[in-house]
Amino acid sequence: MAFSKNTFLVLFLVLSLVPASCRQAQEPDSPADKLNVIATIFPLYDFARVIGADKVSVTMLLPPGVDAHNYELKPDDILQASRADVFLFMHFEMEQWAYKITGAATEKSDSLAIEAGEGTALLRLPRHLHTDGKGHGNHSTRFDPHTWLDFDNAQKIVDNITATFISKDLKNSDYYKANAREYKTQLKELDKKYRRELADCESRIILHAGHWAFAYLAKKYNLKYMAAYSASAEAEPLPHNVFSIIELINDMELKYIFYEDLVAPRLAQTIARETDVGMLKLNNGHDISKDDLKKGITFLGLMENNLSNLKKGLSCR
Repeated sequence: MAFSKNTFLVLFLVLSLVPASCRQAQEPDSPADKLNVIATIFPLYDFARVIGADKVSVTMLLPPGVDAHNYELKPDDILQASRADVFLFMHFEMEQWAYKITGAATEKSDSLAIEAGEGTALLRLPRHLHTDGKGHGNHSTRFDPHTWLDFDNAQKIVDNITATFISKDLKNSDYYKANAREYKTQLKELDKKYRRELADCESRIILHAGHWAFAYLAKKYNLKYMAAYSASAEAEPLPHNVFSIIELINDMELKYIFYEDLVAPRLAQTIARETDVGMLKLNNGHDISKDDLKKGITFLGLMENNLSNLKKGLSCR
C-alpha cells in the first residue's frame, strides 16, 4: 500500500508528541544513569550488585587474592574511589587504610563514603592475638573484623547499603528495597540451615590452619574455634596454637583440619601429614580468586560450600 506525503507528516507529528519517557520505558538504564559504586572487598561487592542489580555499576577495589587487612593503597585507587557516587568499605577494623579514601571523597560534595558495617556487633579478639605473630604488638585493632560471617550482621550491612543507594537514587527506592528484602530472606534461610545441620555433630570445634576469621560463625552456631594465625593473614603462625591444634586432633581423633586460600596451605599440609588427617577448605568471604570471579561465585554460594565442608569436617549427622 502506498503512503502519501501527508500520511508520513501525520505519523511524524503523532510520534513527536509521545513523551520521551514513554518511548524509552522498556530500555535498560544506560551506564550514565547507573550509580557508580566502588566496594573494597567481595562481600560488599556482592551485596551491592544484588541490591542494585541493573541500577548500579559495581567495581571491587581490591584485586582477587589480596589481603584486605594490610592493603597498600595506590594513588589510582584513591582517585577511582573518590570519583564514585558511592564508596563502600566494611569498617575501620577491616580496612584501616580506608580513611585515606574517605577524606578524598568528602572533598567531592556529591560522593558518599559509607562504613557499611556500622552498627554490626563486634567480637573482641583474644588477647594473645593482639600481636602480629612475630612478637610485635599490634594496637591498631582489638576486634575481629570478619563481621559478615554472622548472618545477622550481614543483614545489617545489606540495610546500610540499601539506605545509601536510596539516598543517592530516591526514584528507585522501591526497587532497592525489594531486592534487599529478598536477599535478607535468603540470608535468614541460610542461617536456619546452618543451625539445623550443625546441631548434631560429633565434634564441636573448628581447627583452622589459617588466620583468625571464623569466630563469628563459631559463636553463632555454638562451636569452638582455634586458628593457627592471628587476625592478619600476613602474620606468622602462632607456635602455641599450632601445637594445641595437633594435640586436639590426636586427643579427639579428629579426621580433618580446615585451611584457606589466603594463607598458603603449607601449614595445613604439614599438620595433615603429622596427624594423618584430611584437609577441607573454608572461605572467609573476602578471600576469592580470579577464577572465582570468572565463575560468578556469590557470597551465598561460598557460605553453602562452607556448610558442606563443616558438616563433613565435624562429622555432623
